[in-house]
Amino acid sequence: MRAAHFSSGGRYPVLRSLAILYMIGAILTGIGGIVLACWMFFALPGLQNHVAAGVVTLAGTFLVVLSMLAVAEVLKLFIDIEHNSRMMGRMESASMSGGEMAAMSESAGPNGARSSRRWLEGEETAEGALLRGH
Repeated sequence: MRAAHFSSGGRYPVLRSLAILYMIGAILTGIGGIVLACWMFFALPGLQNHVAAGVVTLAGTFLVVLSMLAVAEVLKLFIDIEHNSRMMGRMESASMSGGEMAAMSESAGPNGARSSRRWLEGEETAEGALLRGH
């Protein structure tokens, strides 16, 4: 089941798609802002101060593109943090011997409840739920 999951594009495909759409939107916004600024510089009829309008348009375009790229990078950062924490958990569990692992997974938590290391395994994916008929 895990091999099929990784071959289908990894975890969080919607977040990856959103990050890609933000990057494409930033490129299109940048091109559109440059075209608009050029139009304001040279072809806008009836405006007294073409240079000021063009500079304001370029500054606004820069800020919008920068914020869109920041959102895309933050989405990718969250995905990478999740992936790295999952890999660290696997490395820790692989480095422990069987007795240490059993003692760790059955240790009592702060409220006396049994804690488990299963939180690193994640929830069932949507594809897995559909395949199981849930």
